Amino acid sequence: MSEMPKPAFMKKNLDELGIGTYHNIAFIHPDTPIIKALNIFVERRISALPVVDESGKVVDIYSKFDVINLAAEKTYNNLDITVTQALQHRSQYFEGVVKCSMLETLETIVDRIVKAEVHRLVVVNEADSIVGIISLSDILQALVLTPAGAKQKENESE
Repeated sequence: MSEMPKPAFMKKNLDELGIGTYHNIAFIHPDTPIIKALNIFVERRISALPVVDESGKVVDIYSKFDVINLAAEKTYNNLDITVTQALQHRSQYFEGVVKCSMLETLETIVDRIVKAEVHRLVVVNEADSIVGIISLSDILQALVLTPAGAKQKENESE
């Protein structure tokens, strides 16, 4: 498979393609209560929230999958605990937030998502501050619904 020719748009970077969400990004802080995070999941219809420290740096991510730990630990009775406290119960296999930059190619991003077995990457700048989110559904939409990722960026600016 690796020797098969790849479409040219796979060599373009996120900035060129405009794939992902870059406006009105929902995020939380380490001391955000779990109940607030759950409300954001429901209100914004999203499945993950980057956790950003006071300097604006992305330090973790809280996903709907992490909510399962609340049930497993029977902690759902105390929804006032902070995100940091809730994430202490996370599996030891968590390897950190998977990130990318606007200058990375779609090919690199897809490879990273596959290798890390995640559903999204947090797009960060040089200071590790959140710039956006690119999810599997963003990529699938670009590949399937928007042939070759064409014109997506122009359409968003209209």
